[in-house]
Amino acid sequence: MAAKQILKKKHLEEEEELAKLKKLDDQTEYEYVTIPPDGGFGWVVAFAAMLCNLVCDGTLFAFGTMKIHLQTHFKCSDMLILMVGSVPCGVYLLVGPIVSGLSNRYGCRPIIIIGSIGAATCMVLSTLSPNVWVMMIVYGVFGGIFFGMVYLPYICCLVTAGTGIGALSFGPLADFLMTKFGWKPGMLIFAGIMLTCILFGAIMRPLKPQKVPVKRDIELQSPVKTLKYKNEHSSNTPATLKNADETHEVLLPKADESARISNPATVPSSDTISNEIPAVTTIDNSSSPLNQSSRNRTISSSSQASAGSGDQRRVGVANPEDASRPLYKKDAFVSGSVQQLHHSSRTSLNKINPYVSSVTNIPAAITEEKKKDSAVKAFIDILGAMTDFSILKNKQMLLICIGNIFSMLGYYLPIMCLVSFAIEDLKVEQARASLLLTIFGFFNTIGRFAGGPIAMIPHLNALRVHNALLFTAGILTVLAAYAYNFTTCAIYAGLCGFAIAPHMSLLPSVIYDCVGLDRYTTAFGILFLFRGVTSIIGPPAAGFLKDHTKKYDMAFAIGGAMIIIAAFFHFCIVCFPSDRQAEKEKEEREEEEEIQRKNKLDV
Repeated sequence: MAAKQILKKKHLEEEEELAKLKKLDDQTEYEYVTIPPDGGFGWVVAFAAMLCNLVCDGTLFAFGTMKIHLQTHFKCSDMLILMVGSVPCGVYLLVGPIVSGLSNRYGCRPIIIIGSIGAATCMVLSTLSPNVWVMMIVYGVFGGIFFGMVYLPYICCLVTAGTGIGALSFGPLADFLMTKFGWKPGMLIFAGIMLTCILFGAIMRPLKPQKVPVKRDIELQSPVKTLKYKNEHSSNTPATLKNADETHEVLLPKADESARISNPATVPSSDTISNEIPAVTTIDNSSSPLNQSSRNRTISSSSQASAGSGDQRRVGVANPEDASRPLYKKDAFVSGSVQQLHHSSRTSLNKINPYVSSVTNIPAAITEEKKKDSAVKAFIDILGAMTDFSILKNKQMLLICIGNIFSMLGYYLPIMCLVSFAIEDLKVEQARASLLLTIFGFFNTIGRFAGGPIAMIPHLNALRVHNALLFTAGILTVLAAYAYNFTTCAIYAGLCGFAIAPHMSLLPSVIYDCVGLDRYTTAFGILFLFRGVTSIIGPPAAGFLKDHTKKYDMAFAIGGAMIIIAAFFHFCIVCFPSDRQAEKEKEEREEEEEIQRKNKLDV
């Protein structure tokens, strides 16, 4: 009888244990994070984004050769015809904050597809324009909006190398088509090419959020209590602190095993997530069932994204839709290697998956009732962030914006005026002059790829390389006014194409060093607005000078001077401390505090 009672009692205890575990499992918290593919289909998406970049920017940059045919048809001044080409270049930047909000709300894929269809439609309708003003509205304003819907989403894919390739190939193509068939059939063919972005956009399928459990373990209130507890149970079931790299976990005695708050679910395996490390534990000051002690919140490395040292911060969301929104990632507009970006940080952020660690703009967990509101909030959040002018209180960012006002006044000169300069002022054959855009695009592509490696040379950095080459581009543009034949124009096109490239490829790194990752999206949104306004003004101003002086030499001289002034503003950046420097100092202090906390736990 005694044996039966013991077995029955043991059976009841096991059932109670299972019931407790089931209850705890039902209370398990989960978060959603998105893990991008490392290789494989990720390369397909990157290539599709590059082709979108090629078609979009290539079409706009080909206006340098289209200009001659359009001006002949409309019989208008250089200022007006250049405005047709400059307006879409400015508008597609000005709509950046709105398009970014839409991309965050609906995803990049539908925005690119709609933008491709809209841009192609505007190009088709522009062939029906009775005068240059109508074409300016149809192709310039409305076309620019749809071009922006293609441009901004693929910027989120971190691929901009297609710009130089587009300028390299589309300039001669536009001249060939419009010379052979006329400007209207040529524009229709370019509209058909623009429709290929529908396919490229369709390839950019959104990432599926992964459900990651949040593991919770019990930690005693202090190391002193832990030692006391250990002494009381040293004979059979000692409580010890386990120190395994980043994990600090209190092991309870067997008698109290039922009191452990633990989630039996395991974290994603290293096959699923790259750069996997041991789980990182942060302390939550809320009470636990055992002695009302603090509890540990152990989060798998795949879902940790906070740069904070010890405070509890959500790194995923309860709503999987928010986890997959592209613009909630702080590095969405970072151009170049995200690995290198996070390598520059000295916090524990480096120890985890570098891309997932960027997902720190994700809002807190929400209830089911608020999921619909989160869709609207996804648009408003990004629109508000990218139009927050308070970032101009950062003196370095203010200098960058002022510098870009001047630089963009001269940036489009070689793209939109060089071919006309060679044909009208230097009497170069039209077919031969169109090759100047090919030369410019070829060396611009090289410059975009070479800027990063050059900046990694000892004693150099992104700011120094950017400033030196921007200043060089300004000097070259001033000297272009003295070009006297095709050869000198070609030399200018090649050197300027290379020198001006880091102004697009390295400036994102400069901005990151100035404002840090927290305000990077805001900085880029404000920069879009400054660039957009002056992009509209620059080429028509050059055309105005051409109309009054009958030559382009004055336009190139003044445009080059604007670029030189922009370089001086960027040179002044080093005179002011950056937010990033303050952020680094804060990170170092937090890292020291984290080390001290771990040492206390080890004791």
